[in-house]
Amino acid sequence: MTGLRLASVLALLLACIFSLCLATACGPSIRQPEAGQVRLALATEPFSFDPLHADSTSNQVIQRQVLETLLEYHPTARPPSLQGLLAKSWSASEDGATWEFTLREDALFHDPESPPLWPGGTRRVEPKDVLESWLRHADAREQSHGWWAFEGLIEGLDTFREATSRGDEAAEAAWEVATREGVDGFAILGPRRFRVSLSRPELQFGNRAASPYFAIIPAEACARAGDEFLNRPVGSGPFLVRSWIPRIRLILDATPQWRGQPDPWGGPPLPQAREVDIRVVLEGSTRTLLFRNGEIDRLSPTQDSFDAFIVDGKLNQEAAGRGVRLLQAEFPDLTMVTFDMKDPVLGHVPGDPEGNASRLLLRQALALAFPYERWHTLIRNGTWARPATSFLPPSLLEARGAPPFPWKGQNLEKAARFLAQAGHPEGRGLPKLRYELSGTDPVSRAQGDLFVDALAKIGIACDPIANPWPEFVSKTRQGRAQIFARLWAVDWPSAGNMLDLFYGPHESPGVNRSRFQHEGYDRLLSDYRVAADPEERIRLAHSMLEILNKEIPAFPVDHRQGYLLVQPWLEGVVLHPFDPLPCKYFRVVPTP
Repeated sequence: MTGLRLASVLALLLACIFSLCLATACGPSIRQPEAGQVRLALATEPFSFDPLHADSTSNQVIQRQVLETLLEYHPTARPPSLQGLLAKSWSASEDGATWEFTLREDALFHDPESPPLWPGGTRRVEPKDVLESWLRHADAREQSHGWWAFEGLIEGLDTFREATSRGDEAAEAAWEVATREGVDGFAILGPRRFRVSLSRPELQFGNRAASPYFAIIPAEACARAGDEFLNRPVGSGPFLVRSWIPRIRLILDATPQWRGQPDPWGGPPLPQAREVDIRVVLEGSTRTLLFRNGEIDRLSPTQDSFDAFIVDGKLNQEAAGRGVRLLQAEFPDLTMVTFDMKDPVLGHVPGDPEGNASRLLLRQALALAFPYERWHTLIRNGTWARPATSFLPPSLLEARGAPPFPWKGQNLEKAARFLAQAGHPEGRGLPKLRYELSGTDPVSRAQGDLFVDALAKIGIACDPIANPWPEFVSKTRQGRAQIFARLWAVDWPSAGNMLDLFYGPHESPGVNRSRFQHEGYDRLLSDYRVAADPEERIRLAHSMLEILNKEIPAFPVDHRQGYLLVQPWLEGVVLHPFDPLPCKYFRVVPTP
């Protein structure tokens, strides 16, 4: 058959029908939570509480419940603005190159283990904890997935990293000096005050400091747990881990001695939830069924959820009648199809200009063959994503007037012509390509089938390879993924956070999973980082986009539009672009 493979179509349809039939049968028996209990389901598998692994959104979600950063986003302010979390106050120099923070007196670490690390199980958060937490990312031996967020940013941190790369003896000596004397860019000014000096002006350093990469943890807990800190976290946050089965289920209890926080809606101090039960449910139709039966309290809708609850972007009569709420927001993210630029079939091979010209034509053909309209209709329900015109989400300042990606829009005739010019008319002589999928569920398989079937129309053979999420992540980090779809949610409101994905020094296992190398692009990004004038930053960003448009290490597909379904008994829910699951604000209220 043409289009989607019959197996994937049947699997997807049967899953939806099964979900809807069961929901209809079970609908009258809505299972509300007990007082103080919040029940959630994640679509991807978290595996670590360690900030070293904060490059996964699912990891960030669980880390934010237990660990804290200096600053956080105000839950309701739009556009997003910062408020203190561990920091009582903070200030920055006019150019953003120097920042001072004062920690809260009541900011405490809480150790849930027995015996605890400290008398009473608590210890005050101190400036040295901030330094040591950030030094962990810089320690080359730790292989932090978040080093890219610190690289070239804080004075002395890159020098410390270089020292730790020279072996254990040199690394231990570097740690001894850094913890005794600090580093050039980190000065402890008192029991609770410290100053951070940056290598370049960074007016958005506060936004970085609100990201999970910059979470603060106690060194004693890391030393006690060793490599197991990812499963045995100790933080200062509102929740403690009661039970944790990695990739499957997490149960959190409210931290008894947490300092509390004012409720932005005027209710009792946070957190109001006593227990948070988070399950991993990979199958979208199963998550839909759980929400329909009242077994989870909120749902990020996907294909079958839209069919079950939403019509023309609004709640259907049944859902609205029982008090379900629909929240909407624009998320600054990008879904793109990415190429491994070191792959000999479609990447860039140094010293082979003729071959590189052919491989560029091949990448252009692949971008032109992609079924954008069918993707938007079948995968996004024609609703919950905005087709992308460039690599930058439209809400970012630098997206204004951005040069559009020139190979966007399916054009099979032109794709076939480019393929022939590349030396592979009707695909002849081209080995079978590999398109790595980030899941094994019917929707992931359907995504693969869309692209593979479109490529077949111009003679390209391609295998869609379904991967469990951990295997997909491993392949992209290790440079073993030839072609793959990638979703990147911006960590803070800056185009630089998106443009970092193609920066040469951030090559896999860093965030540059395309392994793109381009000296001119890297120079532009370095200039962008130190540019203070907004118009100059826009110009530099557009110059980088022109390079991406020409070289095609990836091609943009769409930007998701945030939708969230909320049960009538769950309040304190916000749909925030930089904090997707702030459980401390949730509260359960009785309903009829």
